[in-house]
Amino acid sequence: NRTVGKASGDYEVKLVDENGNEVVQGQAGEIIVKGIPGKSIMSGYFKNPTASAETIRDGWLFTGDNAVLDEQGYFQFIDRRKDMIKRSGENVSAGEVEDVILQHAAVFECAVIGLPDEIKDESIVAVVVLKSGASLSEDELIEHCAHKLASFRVPQQIVFRESLPKTSVGKIQKHLIREELMRH
Repeated sequence: NRTVGKASGDYEVKLVDENGNEVVQGQAGEIIVKGIPGKSIMSGYFKNPTASAETIRDGWLFTGDNAVLDEQGYFQFIDRRKDMIKRSGENVSAGEVEDVILQHAAVFECAVIGLPDEIKDESIVAVVVLKSGASLSEDELIEHCAHKLASFRVPQQIVFRESLPKTSVGKIQKHLIREELMRH
């Protein structure tokens, strides 16, 4: 987790669950910020009233970021809400799984996504690019993850690629990876 700081005095900030209920300290939730639309928070999305209504509710901006509040009042970023994977009723942070995979010496970069699973909500799939000259099997990487993650967080599948699709600024485009894997 990465510290993103404390709420400034001008803003009311809290963490809420999927139903909009405030969570207790130390529990993960979505960061929401109280403000004046168009003044202290955005007024909405350009020509997209549906997205605006989903994002700004009763003067609260729903950021889409998950975090926990630590004992010192600092928000610890976990993941983008859209990057959370639902596995057997549990929320799994794609970023947490990616961090563990990236600890393996043979891994250059990776992206973890959820794909539909009829029995367990979503299956966890890691798409991995190895360092030049490195070799690693799917079983070896799954074993690496199993030593560092709870069993429901371990990827069910590893897909090796030469590269990952990225934006012009180098951000991995998970939606393209998901679309490609769902076609196969």
